[in-house]
Amino acid sequence: MTPRRLHQLEAFRAVIHSGSVTRAAEMLALSQPAVTKLLRALEDETGLALFDRAHRRLTPTHEAQRFLHEVELFFAAAKRVDRLANDMRGSGMGELHVAALPSFGSAFVPRLLARFRKTERQMRISVTVASSLEVHDLVQSRQADLGFALPVAASGMATAAPGIDLPGMLVLPRRHALAKRQSVPLEALNGQSYVALGRQYRLRDLVDDLFERHGVAPQPVGETQNAAAACAMVAEGAGFAVVDAVTAMEFVDRLAVRELRPSVTFPVQVLAPPGRRMSLLAERFLALVRHEVSALAMPGSE
Repeated sequence: MTPRRLHQLEAFRAVIHSGSVTRAAEMLALSQPAVTKLLRALEDETGLALFDRAHRRLTPTHEAQRFLHEVELFFAAAKRVDRLANDMRGSGMGELHVAALPSFGSAFVPRLLARFRKTERQMRISVTVASSLEVHDLVQSRQADLGFALPVAASGMATAAPGIDLPGMLVLPRRHALAKRQSVPLEALNGQSYVALGRQYRLRDLVDDLFERHGVAPQPVGETQNAAAACAMVAEGAGFAVVDAVTAMEFVDRLAVRELRPSVTFPVQVLAPPGRRMSLLAERFLALVRHEVSALAMPGSE
């Protein structure tokens, strides 16, 4: 954007907010003719009728109101850039905003972010816990530097790095008969009480397919779209569940976590804003996440 267009937008915004050319000129420390000239040039160059000049007064048109919305977004973005520059100048590091699906974002990512900050001093960190579709949107709109989400077919967004494969883990009440084993064969779950992931939860299909391929028919007694909720139900004796290793290990002090043979893998996409390389901070944090995930699934963990 040229300095000329920037001045035009500043004049337009000032007139809208102040209600008159006179007050806008005072706000901008310009003469009234200069402000009027900027407005005329903006209208001529954009081809938009932004003001109705009847009765020697400027009245914003409908087009002006729509145009103002985008102008405000532009100036808000400019302020964010200035704020980021100030932060980076003061701390030398900047900010890392991570968006993650609930199984990652509820406890795992916040804990790692807090640890990560100890090595990257003065860095600001933030995490947004959202659905996978919302994570895609946040990263696509550059409101997040790094995202962890389940694949979303409708997003059309390319992944920024190889995904993370989360092992599926069997979670059982501590006093369940199968909890005595270090690992549990799939057929041992036949007829057992089962807390299933909700049908709207994509990972449910992976678990159902695992059971179907091996001719295993557990007895469903509950259903939830949230893996943590499934673990809470299991901890109270409702039955077993198959959830991702990250969620399972958050409940390791309340239930038995066992390897399932054969098991299932839950894919998590790694996302970064399109059109640019992943930031150095995001790359470093992603490396920490991969390292921690690789150490999660420990057969026979309790």
